[in-house]
Amino acid sequence: MTSTQLVKIAGIAGIFLNVFFQPVYAAEHQRPERSGKHFGPPEEALLACKGLTENDPCSFAGRNDEQISGSCSLPPRAEDTTLACKPANMPEPPEDGQEGREPPPDRND
Repeated sequence: MTSTQLVKIAGIAGIFLNVFFQPVYAAEHQRPERSGKHFGPPEEALLACKGLTENDPCSFAGRNDEQISGSCSLPPRAEDTTLACKPANMPEPPEDGQEGREPPPDRND
């Protein structure tokens, strides 16, 4: 076997390993779910109210490191009593327990 053939085999093996392992790596390094759910306050909002009481002022760094100010409150439909920093400009959830949206009429939910 010549060195050119070895280089070709190594290149093909490298491409194969990259195609196979890249999705596996990405799946393992996704943001972990909190309590098995895909919604709820971010970890930074929870940490901002640690040791504070309800309605205390709080702030945390959001996306792109912008400073978000608000007050400590219980998340809507919370299963526990952990306070989270609710941004001052965040709208109130609907009172009826719905998410405020209905599925489009063409869906078969």
